Amino acid sequence: MNQQRTPAKRMSYREWKIRKCLRLARNWVLFLAACGGAVALMSTGILWLLPKAHALIAGPVPFAARAYSADGYVCDTDDARLVVVNANLPLESEPAPELAVADDATGEQLETEAAAAYRSMAEAAQAAGVELNLVTGWQDADTRTAAYEALLTAYQAENSRLTGETAAAHTASLQPTASTSEQGTGYCADILSPDCTERSEAFAETRAYEWLTAYAADYGFILRWPEERQSATGMVYAPWHWRYVGVENARAIRESGLSLEEFLALERAKQ
Repeated sequence: MNQQRTPAKRMSYREWKIRKCLRLARNWVLFLAACGGAVALMSTGILWLLPKAHALIAGPVPFAARAYSADGYVCDTDDARLVVVNANLPLESEPAPELAVADDATGEQLETEAAAAYRSMAEAAQAAGVELNLVTGWQDADTRTAAYEALLTAYQAENSRLTGETAAAHTASLQPTASTSEQGTGYCADILSPDCTERSEAFAETRAYEWLTAYAADYGFILRWPEERQSATGMVYAPWHWRYVGVENARAIRESGLSLEEFLALERAKQ
């Protein structure tokens, strides 16, 4: 049985005009909303990109070295953390420091207080975008001896005309013998970074060295063999070789501009 369809009601001109206006208004709303979204997205992107573009153009923010005041500082020259071991002051007996792991990535150990200080320092450096790698910490006598002999052998192979005494003296200025190495105390830390993995003066050009120079004293560390103090330390400049002496001592030594040997000699002269 066929059913007849009811013919659709014809839209009046007025109704058609209203619908057209509503459709046009809806399209404009959608268009303006899309434009607003695009502008917001572009603005967010620009705000995110601007600081990064500025950083690329201007370069990394420098780490400013802090100035310390020695007012009120009293040096205890008997402080075990200030012990000096060098060619003139060799170890009288093998140290036996209490040790703790200072760098989980390398497993290197330092004396317990120094290890805790190093961890705090490495975390602070990481927060500033700098990665520190502790490549050498405490070493026993056999390891220190092996390090010295390996360098001596390599140096003699490269300079066969040198006498044994000359080669030994030169090697000792780069790598102390077991009895003259502070590495046995647990207070010395050889620190490098991912962009410089070799013990060389190139480390002085890294952001890690810049950060250490500015802030290491706040964690009790000093540069042990500074470039301008080689005559006092008897050691070749080593920007990677740092020494824990405690915060107050480190700040005072850093402010003095002296090597550890010179600083202690001056403090003892005052007493």
